Amino acid sequence: MGENNHKDQKQLSYDKSNKPFFPSSSSPCSFTAIVVLLIFVSSLLYSFSFISFLNPYSPSKIPNSLLVPVIRLGSGQKPEEQTELKHIVFGIAASSDLWKHRREYVKTWWKPNGVMNGAVWLDKPVNDTVSSSSALPQIRISSDTSSFKYRYRNGHRSAIRITRIVSETVRMLNGTEAERNVRWVVMGDDDTVFFTENLVGVLRKYDHKQFYYIGAPSESHLQNLHQFSYGMAYGGGGFAISYPLAKVLEKMQDRCIERYSDLYGSDDRIHACMAELGVPLTKEVGFHQFDVYGNLLGLLSVHPQAPIVSIHHLDVVEPIFPKTNRVNALKKLMIPAKLDSASLVQQSVCYDKSRQWTMSISWGYTVQITRTYMPARFMEMPTRTFNDWHKRRDFTNLAFNTRPITWTDCQRPRVFYLSHAFSNSSSTSDTTTITEYLRHNEWYPKCDWGIADPSDINQIFVYKKPTPDRWNKVVIRFVPSKYSNFAFVNAIEVISAPKDLIGDAATSVSHDGTEKFNGLAKQAMEVVYRINVGGRKVTPFNDTLWRTWVPDDEFLKTGDGSSEKTYFTGRIKYRPGGASREVGPDNVYNTARVGKRSNGLVDMSWDFKVSAGYKYLIRMHFCDIASKSLGRLYFNIYINGNLAYQDFDISYAADDVLASPYYIDFVVDATADDNNSPSGSSITVSVGPSNKTNVDEHGVDAILNGVEIMKMNNSMGSLDGYVSTEMILSTCPNRRNLSIFIAMLAFMCIFMSFYIVTQRKKVKDQYGWTKLSMDILEDNPKSGNQFAARKA
Repeated sequence: MGENNHKDQKQLSYDKSNKPFFPSSSSPCSFTAIVVLLIFVSSLLYSFSFISFLNPYSPSKIPNSLLVPVIRLGSGQKPEEQTELKHIVFGIAASSDLWKHRREYVKTWWKPNGVMNGAVWLDKPVNDTVSSSSALPQIRISSDTSSFKYRYRNGHRSAIRITRIVSETVRMLNGTEAERNVRWVVMGDDDTVFFTENLVGVLRKYDHKQFYYIGAPSESHLQNLHQFSYGMAYGGGGFAISYPLAKVLEKMQDRCIERYSDLYGSDDRIHACMAELGVPLTKEVGFHQFDVYGNLLGLLSVHPQAPIVSIHHLDVVEPIFPKTNRVNALKKLMIPAKLDSASLVQQSVCYDKSRQWTMSISWGYTVQITRTYMPARFMEMPTRTFNDWHKRRDFTNLAFNTRPITWTDCQRPRVFYLSHAFSNSSSTSDTTTITEYLRHNEWYPKCDWGIADPSDINQIFVYKKPTPDRWNKVVIRFVPSKYSNFAFVNAIEVISAPKDLIGDAATSVSHDGTEKFNGLAKQAMEVVYRINVGGRKVTPFNDTLWRTWVPDDEFLKTGDGSSEKTYFTGRIKYRPGGASREVGPDNVYNTARVGKRSNGLVDMSWDFKVSAGYKYLIRMHFCDIASKSLGRLYFNIYINGNLAYQDFDISYAADDVLASPYYIDFVVDATADDNNSPSGSSITVSVGPSNKTNVDEHGVDAILNGVEIMKMNNSMGSLDGYVSTEMILSTCPNRRNLSIFIAMLAFMCIFMSFYIVTQRKKVKDQYGWTKLSMDILEDNPKSGNQFAARKA
């Protein structure tokens, strides 16, 4: 294997047209690149030989269990309904003393009449008819926690009651009809405000069937560093736990709490139990604890590029909008949230060149205008309109960078707060949101910069299309390299495909046997071949993913008489859990080649030319459209002559259903398995009879419907050689090399000029000592004039 790598080095420096990327004569760095490559190859040779020496397996010692491949199937199932509000249950921690006041916060975001599910957990009952209305969640009373130990000095043992709300919410749901729909348990305090559409959007990114603990740490560096942890989700900012994890937590939480009696709060007890379960925090920056005091303008006006999910500590900070109370300020913020929740408080920075202004728009919240041009990296940094949690005005206590509100009086921003937000149309297709912002009247110092004063503006309107799918977009960026000024692309195709179209595991096949291959989903792949075995060409119009499948005739190695094409006119039976139409279309599965030993066939083989130096994913498609009954077709599968699957029982694989599609993924190294071909430049796929199959005049001994071969990226992350883009840019001639070349050229010009001047001086001296006849000018005036000019 190492020897083949060494042979391939020359080939890897050529592009697909067999032309060198850069000739050695034109690249000043080519000699260095060659030396680096030689050192790299030498280390590879040593590593491979060392691994081979340590390898305890030989082909004869490979256990039979390794011959059982890892098989990944297409879903074939009806797509699961995406997560909605009905799949979330809320557990809200509250106290009877504060509930009458803080229930107003809950009203601003809670959707009544059964749209949302959850409960408010109080320490004791309250005499309040309003709390029992349908506008609020149901009221529950937490169970007694006096038997639990609490040893944190100056703390409050209500932390134990609050941390158990997760378990009590699960017990509330146990065995109920509502439990069937629950996917997530979301915790928060009575002064936590959730933006529920954004919350749903965030949770949709995660598989609710797996264990997830989602939230965010505090804004206070000291809180995270000393008292709590950066790996903890703060309960006030809210956190989400997938329901399977919540069920497991409920079974062990009380025992876990007993082990952590010396902790302070409820959320660090949750964190401790999560650590015991081995579930780390999945951080989502849209959850906000807001461990700060003062004005949130500096934070909310530069929100991170993520949906805002929650805000907390509303009794501690000032109202979000000035000249109103906290509840009314929240109600105002909810108006743009209903129009375009995904874009709420998302920042845009733009520049007015004519006035030399920098404008920062936090949609649905504020517009700020600053005189002179401010770099974007400064504009996305929070201004210090707030104080840290310990009230020291020490901004090194924060977990993020901040900047002063202004460096000079002239740079003090003019702030315009949201006044109104509305939509101009009821039609979804042509809706435009219009938000109005009014200037906040405050003292602005005089400035003699000669730049127009934004204080003359009293009102700003922002027109914007709603973008509900803002966070579901695929973003592709092309960035110029260090030594280039441009980037370009000819075309981009984005095709929707099932999430499990390419699984994460396959079976690696080599001359040493088979083993599990992981990490397939992280590979970049390039389709090399897509073959419809035994059938005609399948065009994109007949494939749900717009693929093209070509006939197998030119790749078939066995004689035409030793295999038969077969066609199926019935219905292909796609099964839940089996291959789907996205994996392979009907036109692939209703045609095949079959082999029969009665025709003298040993194996059916197909040969495919590939580039050496890469691993390849080989997907083989099977659909038994030839057998007359179940359990009669067994065969072996070979890759490059190596046994990949022995005694493959297609009936068992297809759940005892005829004409039901199935596929198997294999991975082969074209360098390691050269199959007696130069440089490992071909892959041979074969199917042949098994010893379990009885020779039958009318029976089928092997079948294949389709083959896909995809090149996988190499260790450099490349699909076109062992030289990465960065290496190419650093080795091929660039601006720096061009500068060196120009300097060398200039030096040569100076040298040549000096040389010419020197030679001319020699000629001048030579002519100066030569006597000329006096009749030259008369006999040959032209020559005489030339000489006179030259002498001068």
